[in-house]
Amino acid sequence: MKTILSPVAVTGNASALAADAGGRPRVFAVTHASALDIPVLYVYLPFQFRIVFKSELLSYPFIGWHLKRSGQVCINQQNPSASIGAIKSALRSLRSGMPLVIFPEGGRTPNGEIQPFLPGAFFLAIKAQAEIVPIALAGTFELLPMNTYHIKSRPLEMRVGGVISTAGMTLAETEAVSARVKAAIEDLAGQPSLGG
Repeated sequence: MKTILSPVAVTGNASALAADAGGRPRVFAVTHASALDIPVLYVYLPFQFRIVFKSELLSYPFIGWHLKRSGQVCINQQNPSASIGAIKSALRSLRSGMPLVIFPEGGRTPNGEIQPFLPGAFFLAIKAQAEIVPIALAGTFELLPMNTYHIKSRPLEMRVGGVISTAGMTLAETEAVSARVKAAIEDLAGQPSLGG
């Protein structure tokens, strides 16, 4: 992150990033606009966590290697049944208190706009009765959009929203939870940047 000369300001509900969530499992739902989103999260989320990522990322140099070696949760979107073991492992980890990061859009946005959410991304949150923390990463699309390796250094923001509880919810409410988180993230993404 130091080499790309793009300082990150953490704004909004910073208390949601406290290392201790009172023993409650937490899922962080994050926008995904750039290959550099994951390094931003590694630096600015101040605790250990696991990421749910699609298997295509395993082919990326450095990032793919790190995701595999560090025990992140690999999902095969073309063959979901092949991911059952990873999902069960992620659920056990989440219930034991390990925070989980998900990208509800299912992949990077090709145009900088927030894409439709995949309701299944919230399956784990509801199963674990976890709190969901919405996060919008502002400026990462302009920093490094898809299909380019040319980094355009700029200030970035990690905008943290209010905690959304899934306590008492069932899987029948997955789409409602998805819609609520999407609305929260769209609100965060639409806020004016610190630089004006």
